[in-house]
Parts: sequence; C-alpha cells; structure tokens
Amino acid sequence: MIGALFGILAAFSWGGGDFVGGIASRRLPTLIVVLTSQAATLALLLPAAIVSGQTVPEAAALGRTALAGLAGGLGVLSLYHGFAHGRISIVASIAGTLAALIPVAVSIAGGETPSALRIVGFIGAITAIVIVSTSGDSPEQAAAHSATHADRSSGAATAGGAVYGLAAGLGFATFSLIFSGVPASGTLWLLATLRVASVSALSLLVVVALLTRRQPPGFEPIRAGAIPRDRLGRLRLALILLTAGSGDSLGNLFFFLAAGAAGVGVAAVYTSIAPVTTVLFAAVILGERVGRRQGIGVALAGAATIAIAVGGVV
Repeated sequence: MIGALFGILAAFSWGGGDFVGGIASRRLPTLIVVLTSQAATLALLLPAAIVSGQTVPEAAALGRTALAGLAGGLGVLSLYHGFAHGRISIVASIAGTLAALIPVAVSIAGGETPSALRIVGFIGAITAIVIVSTSGDSPEQAAAHSATHADRSSGAATAGGAVYGLAAGLGFATFSLIFSGVPASGTLWLLATLRVASVSALSLLVVVALLTRRQPPGFEPIRAGAIPRDRLGRLRLALILLTAGSGDSLGNLFFFLAAGAAGVGVAAVYTSIAPVTTVLFAAVILGERVGRRQGIGVALAGAATIAIAVGGVV
C-alpha cells in the first residue's frame, strides 16, 4: 500500500512540476526557466544531503548519475519548450509514451520476453505517436486557442509541438536507461548530483550563447511585462520556478521510495500516469482542448503507456 502511495505521489509531482514549468516557459525563455528552477532545487538538495548523514555514493555511481542528469536536463528543456510553443497535451503524451517505450524496447532487445499486454502496449504506443505527431491544428484552430487564456502557447510549434515531445521522450528514456543501473543508496546525494550535472550543462549553454551572441532554442528575449515590477509579483514568479524544479526532484524521490517499498516494476506502473496528470492540469486549469483525432491519439498514448508498465509486472 505504501509503495502505491509513493508511486502516485511521484506521478503527481512529476506531472504537476512539468505543468508549472510549462506555464513559466510561456512567460520567460525556456532555458532560463529550466536553469533557475533546477538551480533553486539544487540550493535545497545540497545542504539537505550534507546534513542528512547519508554515505556519499562511490565515484562510479556519481558519474553515472551525472550522465543521467545531463540527459534528464535536456529532456526537461525540450518538454518545457514544447509546452511554451505547442500543446501541453500533445507534447506530454508523446514524451511520456516514448519514455516508457524505449527502455522496455532496449530490455527486449537484450533478451527479455515481453508479455502479451506489453506487445499490445507497444503497438498502441507507436500508433498513438503517429496519430498525435501528424494531426496538427489548422491556423484558424491555433489562433482560436491562443486567445483563450493569459498563459497561452505562442502556437509557433508545428503539429502542436510533436517534435519537442519526441526529443523530450528520448531524453527521459536515456535518463531511465542510465539511472536504472545506479545503486539506490545515498538518495539525497544522487538527487543533488542529478541537479549539479544539469545546472552545469545549462549554465555552460547560456555562457556560450552570450559569448557567441547566438540564440539557441529556448533563449528567446524576455517579453515585456514577463517579470513583475512589484515585490509580491516577483515572489510569486520565484515560487513558480521553485515549484517547477521541486516537482521533478520530489518525483525522483517518491519514485525511489516507491521502488524500495514495492519494487521498480510496480513503481513504474503508478508513475506511468505522470503525463496523464499533466494533460489533466492543462485541461482543467488552462481549458486546453484538442481536436477529435488528436484526442484519440492522446488517449491511446496514455492507455499504451500504462499497458507497457503493467505488462512488466503481470
């Protein structure tokens, strides 16, 4: 029971953190949002690891964790950029489906025999990605949606931002493949190492962009009025950024706890609903709607992701 609770908390932490990060990326440059939100959580995680008394993991484990942090950071950057310029439901569905599909495909290629449910999930996942990726809005639909909410998408991404969902899913899948081999000891040190790696890489990207005067994706100029002038408004913006970074870190922590209590396979079943929670937040809070064909693809992506996860424990 406790493992299920931690798994559900992980799903809502990841899903909620991603949604908040996406909203922030509609106000500020994506690269700045990811960098500041992850730096803020690093400032909390590192002191917590120091005072926790946990044993520092071996160098090999920390190195592997750092590589996973790089992949995860790029995945988050792609995800938020897709949220800023496309549809949250489309980007989150594709990213979540690929994040579940690729690691299992790798394990099957390594000799694992898939269950019938996983095979069905694989077929559904591939079908869903094709449907969602090839069913973009018409210019009229995009214009109508962009005018319905203050935190609206720019609408600049084609096919609802499907390409960013693909990039994010690849980053998250790579994160899972690398991080799955890290021993689950010294949890706070591992979480802090993830953040050190991603923050360092993103900071380097910002420095290179400033020195070369180039504008990489996600480093667009800050739009007028995005940063409030009053103290309360700036505090709210800071809390939004902290919430975005904390959601990802809390999701990682709860996943560790769920895996320890119920096993990785069971934990993966519950956390597979994380993209679904992001889509729900977008529908309820932003009123985001998709066309019929896209809706079918999004629903199929969610069902296929859960089937892939459940198929690993039945």
